[in-house]
Amino acid sequence: MAEKLLIKGLKKGKEDAYRQIVRDYGNKLMRTCFLMLGNREEAEDVVQETFIKVFEKVGDFRENSGLYTWIYTIALNLSRDRLRKKTDVLVLQDEWTGNDDVESYVEESVDREVLKKELFKLHPMYMEAMVLFYFEELSIKEISKLLDEKEGTIKSRLSRGRNILKDSLLKGGRLNG
Repeated sequence: MAEKLLIKGLKKGKEDAYRQIVRDYGNKLMRTCFLMLGNREEAEDVVQETFIKVFEKVGDFRENSGLYTWIYTIALNLSRDRLRKKTDVLVLQDEWTGNDDVESYVEESVDREVLKKELFKLHPMYMEAMVLFYFEELSIKEISKLLDEKEGTIKSRLSRGRNILKDSLLKGGRLNG
């Protein structure tokens, strides 16, 4: 019910509704965009672009999905666009805002920096699925809806991403097989 009121406020251009979505979703979007892009400044830019698009396009929002899913999809698409355009080497910062769940199985044999570098080398579709699953802790069903892909496709991307990451770490001698 609260979401319906928020959407109504956004569509009417109410300033408090805009502030509310930034408060509710800004940090989560920032975390995801940072994990996808590996750069704080770019992540901030994408989050800003996301909210601008939301404010401009809220009249087109059909409410077929939840508000957060719609906003999240915009952020993911903008992040994907950035990744496609990026030709330079990712500069990884020491900041890491995700939880340590994905790292726990390799913690003893891989340092954080190596894991981050290898994660960012993955093809964006695998990295995206892994970030959403391990760091955003979304279910396969939620990721499926968010990315508009079949659940089997998401499971496959997660499995393939994990295997590529493991192989990459093994080849680099950073993981004891």
